[in-house]
Amino acid sequence: MVEQTTNSGPASGPPPAAASIEETLARIENEIDHLTTLTTPETLTGWDAPSIGRLVEAHTRIRRLTGRLDGVRYTLLPRIEAEGSWRSGGMTRTFTTWLRLREGISARTAGKDMTIARRLATALPVTRERLVAGTLGVDHARVMTEVAPTSETRTDALAWLIDTRTGHTTTPEQFVQTVAVDLPDPADDPDGTRTRELVTQVLEGAVTEGTLVTGEGIVLREAGVLNADQFRTVARRFATVTDPDTDDLDDDKAAHGEFFDLAKTFGGYHVAGFLTDEHGLLVSTAINAVLGAPSADDARTTTQRRAQGLADVARVVLDTNQASPGAAIAPHLNVTVSWNEFVTQVTRTRDGLCLTCGQTRPGSTTRPDATSATGAAGTAGTAGTDTASPTAVAGLLTSGGPVFTETSERAPRALVRRLACHSAVTRIVFGADGAVLDVGRAQRTVTGQMRRAVIARDQHCVWPGCDQPPSRCEVHHAITHWADGGGTSVTNSALLCWYHHQLVDTKNITMHWTGKTTTTDNDATTGARALTPFGGHADTGSWIQRKRV
Repeated sequence: MVEQTTNSGPASGPPPAAASIEETLARIENEIDHLTTLTTPETLTGWDAPSIGRLVEAHTRIRRLTGRLDGVRYTLLPRIEAEGSWRSGGMTRTFTTWLRLREGISARTAGKDMTIARRLATALPVTRERLVAGTLGVDHARVMTEVAPTSETRTDALAWLIDTRTGHTTTPEQFVQTVAVDLPDPADDPDGTRTRELVTQVLEGAVTEGTLVTGEGIVLREAGVLNADQFRTVARRFATVTDPDTDDLDDDKAAHGEFFDLAKTFGGYHVAGFLTDEHGLLVSTAINAVLGAPSADDARTTTQRRAQGLADVARVVLDTNQASPGAAIAPHLNVTVSWNEFVTQVTRTRDGLCLTCGQTRPGSTTRPDATSATGAAGTAGTAGTDTASPTAVAGLLTSGGPVFTETSERAPRALVRRLACHSAVTRIVFGADGAVLDVGRAQRTVTGQMRRAVIARDQHCVWPGCDQPPSRCEVHHAITHWADGGGTSVTNSALLCWYHHQLVDTKNITMHWTGKTTTTDNDATTGARALTPFGGHADTGSWIQRKRV
């Protein structure tokens, strides 16, 4: 126990004053070495380890000390930069680069250090003094440098004198006139020395009492009772009140810098972007609303749950058709799959029930307690297996697997099974030359099942070289315009993006489905475009365009 008392600090009296910065730093380094020997893992877990209360207090003091050292370091940097010897040798063009190279720190760290140091030196003298003295935390000091002196107007506002009795700005002369002070007669004080001393005493007393403060002091008064995050709100409010115009400029800059990228990559999509505070909060709120609290057995990370939440928000909008209630067909996730493949996928059963939803498989007449099932693609296998018959495999290889209709990318088998359980299934029969769905002239627009058929066949805008997805396309009466007596059918329909739809109409261009063989025509105004239903299957076809006679 005697050793503990000795190690807790010096026995008595302050250490002797150091003669130089170097000697003081050497002493600090020696004391840090001593401190590390007192806080080794072995010491902290030994029989005479300090109590948790002592460790908590030590940690708080260490944080305060490192903050004070940071304050000293920030004080040195502007002086080193201003002296200019760092330019010798011409190796670096900026002080930040020189600092990064000399001390082996990252460019980000060097940049942040210099921003803080410069602002403390030029605009925040009280903040720097309190940081060095240990009465202000380093996080609070960083908040001040990041928020307060962010424009010329705000920097000026930090130096304003404010009379806290009225809340208004003032000057030393105006303030003294509001205080009862007996100034000497000018005849008795010809050089004004006594007058200046009295005025100085009044001003210093007002500062000490808190009656007269600077703009910087007004903000710092809240630092003692607020944590760094709460203090940021106060500093942010000061910046807004003193210079709202800069806030408007920052808002405009953020709005112009807003972007959202959703790029297809191997195995999925890559997401990147930047949102304004408003839009970011909207998205975050929507995701949190659909996430809810995780269940006890939910092992996903927060980021994984958030990704699922984003997809769920999209599902809510699309399922309820809120985004485009007047659309010909509600935008949704579409999967194209051959019927044989579809039946094979959804007939994975155990005891006659779908493994995905627990219901009787689609089209099944088997009792739920049966041990096997037979579908259109052949035997699905014994209960609980996922093996297709050789005949089914041969058919699936030639017809192709399930794909996302808009991108022709492979759709996961689990998704197909899930869609079969709770989604609308549209059976589109493709012949040698495409689907045959026809409502004559009973209706003008292509809607519902017919539009799905056109999307499944064309997949994107059929104009040569254009790959706009169905969500940005319209169905065009291709061969014979409806106004010219053309019927509304898949045969007479083609998928065109908004731009090319307008182009085809204004240029009087007719179109013709050529079937599986790509053809050209001497009268065609554009070249033929090969289309591939089912995202790369054998039944291919193309459209050619001609000038309408």
